[in-house]
Amino acid sequence: MQKPLFLIIIIFLLPFRLSSQTIYPQNDFRSPVDSTLILAGNYGEIRPNHFHAGFDIKTNNKEGMPVYAIADGYISRIKISAFGYGKAIYITHKNGYTSVYGHLKCFEGAIQSLTANIQSFEQSYEIDTIFSPSVLQIKKSELIGLSGNTGGSQGPHLHFEIRDSKTEMPINPYFFGFIIADTVKPRISQIAIYPIGKNAVINGKNESKKIAPIYKKGKYTFLKTDTISVYGDIGIGIECYDTETNSTNKNSVFSVELQSGGKRIYYHEMEKFTFENARYVNAHIDYESKQKHGTQIQKCFLSKNNKLGIYKDVVNKGVLNLSDDSTHWIKYIVKDYYGNTTELMLKVKSVPFKTAKEVEENKQKTYDCFIENKYNSEELNVTIPAYALYDDVVFTTKKAGSVAGTFSPLYQIMNTETALQKAVSISIRAIRLADSLQNKACIVSVNDKGKKTYEGGIYKDGWVNTESKTFGSFAISIDTIAPKIKPAFKIIKDKIPNIGKSKTIGILVSDNLSGIKKYRATIDGKWVLCEYEFKKNLVFYTFDDTIIPGIHQFKIEVCDDKENSSTLIFIFKR
Repeated sequence: MQKPLFLIIIIFLLPFRLSSQTIYPQNDFRSPVDSTLILAGNYGEIRPNHFHAGFDIKTNNKEGMPVYAIADGYISRIKISAFGYGKAIYITHKNGYTSVYGHLKCFEGAIQSLTANIQSFEQSYEIDTIFSPSVLQIKKSELIGLSGNTGGSQGPHLHFEIRDSKTEMPINPYFFGFIIADTVKPRISQIAIYPIGKNAVINGKNESKKIAPIYKKGKYTFLKTDTISVYGDIGIGIECYDTETNSTNKNSVFSVELQSGGKRIYYHEMEKFTFENARYVNAHIDYESKQKHGTQIQKCFLSKNNKLGIYKDVVNKGVLNLSDDSTHWIKYIVKDYYGNTTELMLKVKSVPFKTAKEVEENKQKTYDCFIENKYNSEELNVTIPAYALYDDVVFTTKKAGSVAGTFSPLYQIMNTETALQKAVSISIRAIRLADSLQNKACIVSVNDKGKKTYEGGIYKDGWVNTESKTFGSFAISIDTIAPKIKPAFKIIKDKIPNIGKSKTIGILVSDNLSGIKKYRATIDGKWVLCEYEFKKNLVFYTFDDTIIPGIHQFKIEVCDDKENSSTLIFIFKR
């Protein structure tokens, strides 16, 4: 008997289930928006120092799309920040999961009233408040806010997550029955082959080799000139991405499998990870290539210190020992969540190199990534905590001359292509720093073009100390310059501006080094709530009914991280 058409359609739309051992609810949640779900970014996408923890839902590049609670529950957290998720709501549901809605433009109804009361009580725009179940109950499909572009968002969209309420672990929203139109196979940009150790070779050299495959008629092939000869321990990496039926955004694939001779040696999938371990993305990718060339090559072999939970089946840490005299077929199988699959075959020839000599042991000290390591000299101290490095490294430092605007030599510590999981402690002796500048002292990193980046720092007992999650070149500097502030509108001297028809008062703020740390604004001496849009260098107040018609005084004080402050006062008419 022929199956009903609607049944066939439903079966077609059901997600392709891969190897998850957890059964997730499929019918508990509705979409957070009324429109068709189209993603600008998906779960597991590689971002700077982290994996993306949810869906970035497109909102037609506009703010103001209605956002709804996906199920019954209660508001368990409200967090507002000038950075990160901006204005965010957390709703805890009865089934053990919590939904997160980020970058909102504003909240609705009782949520907004509650938030305003907390901000007023704390006299702060930025808040992070946890609530008990009895404070604010929410019903499925209840309007909770409007989509926006607040925080670290690079454009209008809704950031949406689902977390395990007990562990706070973000889980791929695909697993909860959300339907995204996707019949498009993942794409592969390049393959990378790496020698593991000093005595492994690729095409006769102890250097990595990258190859871009040719895509033709839905299949990937390599040129005959791309034949690879190898010897020793070899690692393989892949750069790939996925798109959807209604979007051209390059998003994450769901799973990557590597086979050698028909046997699986590596497999990972993006089901869940912990925020605590999200920074291990820097161990997962070829970090050096990312820093130098902007690539996102996923290594299919594991670093010594890699605690990601995405790996399901890895043999010998994904390292291939190709020390025979044979041809080996390497196969990649890449899938998106719906099972759209792309395969690629790579032929490598294992060729013994009889003339290869054992590389002499490096006399420089190697730091074990599993233990704390310290470098101490008369001018520079560096402490690397245990598990801060991803692999053992040969530690290097180099002293150079001073650069303009600094008060010490420039010390190169390792290089920017070496990633860190934890912050390292850096102390530089303050030899040329006047006593009067000690409370303004800090450490800056200086890139190849001479640009200085504030790394924080405190002066103590002749040293300036800070912590950094990146290696690079560092020196002592000072910040004695107060932030710049000025109205975002024109003020004519000796004339009171009439802003009776304006909805906001905007103030442009900027700082030369340590950045805006805090600000406080008043109207007629009474604190008023101002929002901070760091992307626009803008602090703004939105008028409400408490400001009656008449003449008023606006005052704002802005401080940077070294307590340099500026104050702006002006009279306005309402």
